[in-house]
Amino acid sequence: MPPATPSSIVSTNPISALLTIINSSTTELQSLHAQNGSQIPSLDAYYKPSLLEGDPRVVELTKLVVAAANQLIATVRAPRDTFWEYVPGMYLSAALGFVVEVDVAEILNEAPNKSLHAKDIAFAANCDASHIARVLRYLATRHIFREVTPDVFANNKLSSALIKTNGKTVKELKAKPLEKYENSGNAAFVGHLVGEGLKSSSAMIDFLKNSRKGANSPFNMAWGTNKSLWDWYAEPKEEWRFGRFVAAMQFVAETYKDSIFQNAYNWASLKSTDVIVDVGGNMGSVSLAIAKMFPETRFVIQDLPPVIEEAKPFWKAHFPEAIANGRVKLEAHDFFLTQPIKGAAIYFCRFIIQDWPDADCIKIMKRLREAASPTSKLILFEIGIPYACADPTRYDADVERRSAPYPLIPNLGKGGGSNPTNVDMTMLNLLNGQGRSIGQFVELGNATGWKLASAKNDELSIFTFSAAA
Repeated sequence: MPPATPSSIVSTNPISALLTIINSSTTELQSLHAQNGSQIPSLDAYYKPSLLEGDPRVVELTKLVVAAANQLIATVRAPRDTFWEYVPGMYLSAALGFVVEVDVAEILNEAPNKSLHAKDIAFAANCDASHIARVLRYLATRHIFREVTPDVFANNKLSSALIKTNGKTVKELKAKPLEKYENSGNAAFVGHLVGEGLKSSSAMIDFLKNSRKGANSPFNMAWGTNKSLWDWYAEPKEEWRFGRFVAAMQFVAETYKDSIFQNAYNWASLKSTDVIVDVGGNMGSVSLAIAKMFPETRFVIQDLPPVIEEAKPFWKAHFPEAIANGRVKLEAHDFFLTQPIKGAAIYFCRFIIQDWPDADCIKIMKRLREAASPTSKLILFEIGIPYACADPTRYDADVERRSAPYPLIPNLGKGGGSNPTNVDMTMLNLLNGQGRSIGQFVELGNATGWKLASAKNDELSIFTFSAAA
């Protein structure tokens, strides 16, 4: 949806216009917090989720502030200084991965006064004190942790969000390393992206220069393996990494409310004989959300055999009657093979297409088209990649357009386009997959016998296709 312009008076001077967006948006944010009996949390305080954090207007205003502030910095700062910030970005990734791995946020949280000298942190983490001080000062300079007095550090709003949410003590985290990242929130996400992504990205330049020569991905080049990331995770020595990846994806999934999927389609319009196929559905959490709200819906949840085995206790715990009465069926299936459910009312995939290059996506979508009836729909839940410019294309579909108040770029830059483009680069780096723009989804549909009917284009985008004649 187009963001609301924060002021009816728009300056034609870019800097003045950016300041207007920042001032008016932060003023409204403060007002909304005041109405809720709260205030925007201090950067020096521990992070606590706010009741307003998911409020649509608060989210939109926050995007505008971040977009305008970053565009203002890019405007007034010398290009040299911007490059000097961006180019050493690998150190930020490495520093974050390090503090998560050695539990620095937890060590500080368990300190009697919530702060410690670098020497004491180093003792608890079994690391060099000088290294600890330098890394934490580097992060504190970027507002992650606080340097309270020289060489004495404490958590702040950002670093406290790295405390693993599984509630384990530092002693427990060290005693059971394979369980370290279970239900650990941000820590699992940081650990996974740094752990697998940082090393893989070191091969990205060579991959991009030589991608036409058949290399699988930067991950394959950097780690010296021909296996896909998924097969590599299955190796016994990588068991702990796979556990961390699962925890990271569970954390990411929690950020998308059930209402996104429940409102994605008019599920109530389906007949009791209609079938919805959740393709590559993992545990079936999306189907669960829809099934609980719409009691007439019927589902087949498909994934590889080991995943389906794990899904059985999940459904037994969360909705056993749906399995018992046959409303929900769990089926082992590889989505590259012939789709066994013919003529389903809806086939849907969540975060599947982004994992694969075009050739594989075409195979997946063709298998579904071969099984579809003329009235079948295909719904793809994906991170749609927004253009960094206005899109003049006339689509033969109901497409939500992105826009932004002057002089912001249409995808809001770091305010709105940062996460989607990060996802896109991560897919490229680890899987040679791809986040896709609206135009690219149209092309995939054209190549597979599906016609794009609508696109709700937000950070989690919903692409609905009809079977093409």
